[in-house]
Amino acid sequence: MGNPASVRRKKSEKRRAKFEKRLGVLAYVPKEVQEELKKELKK
Repeated sequence: MGNPASVRRKKSEKRRAKFEKRLGVLAYVPKEVQEELKKELKK
């Protein structure tokens, strides 16, 4: 057993890592900010 809060945090961190691996680092950035960052990266 363990602290339920830390277990939940670890699970969400693993899920987030999977999403970021699949979708790129911009996976957890708001859509508006994503578009701006993509424009900057293309320059």
